[in-house]
Amino acid sequence: MKERNIFIFILISLVLGAVVGSTVSTLYLRPQITVLNTQITELDSRLETDLGQIEESLTDLKSQSDRRENQSSTMEAGLDSEIDQLKTRIDRLEAGNQAALESVNTELEDAKTRLDKITSDLASIDTEIQNEETIINVYKNVSPAVVFITSTELSYDFQLQQEVPSQGVGSGVVVNSEGYILTNNHVVEGADTITVSFKPGEEIEAELIGTDRPTDLAVIKIDAPPGLPVASLGDSDKVRVGMTAIAIGNPFALERTVTVGVVSSVNRTLDAETGDIIFGIIQTDASVNPGNSGGPLVNSRSEVIGINSAIISPVRGSVGIGFAIPINTAKKVMTQLIETGSVSRPYLGISGGSVSTFPPELELPEKGVLIVDVLIDSPADKAGLIGSDTEVQVGSMTYPFGGDIIISADDEQIETIEGLLEFLSKKEVGDVVTIRYLREGVEGSSDVRLEERPE
Repeated sequence: MKERNIFIFILISLVLGAVVGSTVSTLYLRPQITVLNTQITELDSRLETDLGQIEESLTDLKSQSDRRENQSSTMEAGLDSEIDQLKTRIDRLEAGNQAALESVNTELEDAKTRLDKITSDLASIDTEIQNEETIINVYKNVSPAVVFITSTELSYDFQLQQEVPSQGVGSGVVVNSEGYILTNNHVVEGADTITVSFKPGEEIEAELIGTDRPTDLAVIKIDAPPGLPVASLGDSDKVRVGMTAIAIGNPFALERTVTVGVVSSVNRTLDAETGDIIFGIIQTDASVNPGNSGGPLVNSRSEVIGINSAIISPVRGSVGIGFAIPINTAKKVMTQLIETGSVSRPYLGISGGSVSTFPPELELPEKGVLIVDVLIDSPADKAGLIGSDTEVQVGSMTYPFGGDIIISADDEQIETIEGLLEFLSKKEVGDVVTIRYLREGVEGSSDVRLEERPE
């Protein structure tokens, strides 16, 4: 009970202490609270003032921002308009420039076309000038070596009382410094006297060294004066169709006439008066007329490539088809004529024909040469080749049959009689050639030593 009373007493004391403390604290703090309230009131007032000012500032800033945004929009719209206008102007300028550029390009193309034509014309003129200079130089180099030949043949009149001279004229070309002159056989054949001239009014006696009727070539000689002009001889194996061909001679006795053309064809053939075939003939459209015979056909390098010999013409004059004996053939013939006065050429000693000319009923091969006859003791006879021993009638015609058929010579295929003759024309007396042939359908071969052809 005592403890309870003590607890109650303590409790009452605490309550009284709290009341008294609170009263004392209230009395002490009231003035300070009043001051604080005053300050708080002032702060609220100032805060409201500041907030008002801030709101006004924000309003002004927003207004300025709106104005600037409007100005920016206006400026952007203006810039877009100006850009569109600039683009339009650029497009117009580009269109105008394109048209102007196309016009300029057209004018440039026209100018280029005109320039190309002028260049082409100048090139043609330059080519013509060069061609003219070439011809001038060729004539300057070769014409001094070209001679005018007069051949005189004496014969008796029909009463055999006096000699009557008949003359022929032609051309020739000096081929060496010893005075040898190359010409055609038909220019000097049968002549009793021969004279040559290098210029009008001049006559120099010439000696006939030798002639070769199978090639229509001849060599004459004069006493060589000092400084005798000599022509340069070329290589006719190098002649090609389309090359420049220049003929120099004395057509219709008009001394040292030059005509120009091209090589129209090569490897033509001409039939000689002897029945021989002249191979490797050069055809030209350079004008060749009577009197040009024996004169040189020259290339653009002033080299003699042929000796003018014949023409084909329905009139007595050139129609652009002339023929020249190749200079390589002439060299070979000329050398022998100068050395011996005659030409030695090989032969087989057969007569025959191309099998292609025989009728198919004979059942011969398509190519080759049928031997018809073999001369006794000839090279072919000594080699054992045989000619035809029978005759076969086909229709109303009779044909030789049974002889050897030559198909090759030295492994060179022989297709025609002309091919065989051309092969032999390239050989020398004493050469041994291997002849392959068919005899009754069986192939055989013989070695034949070529001998000099008898006159």
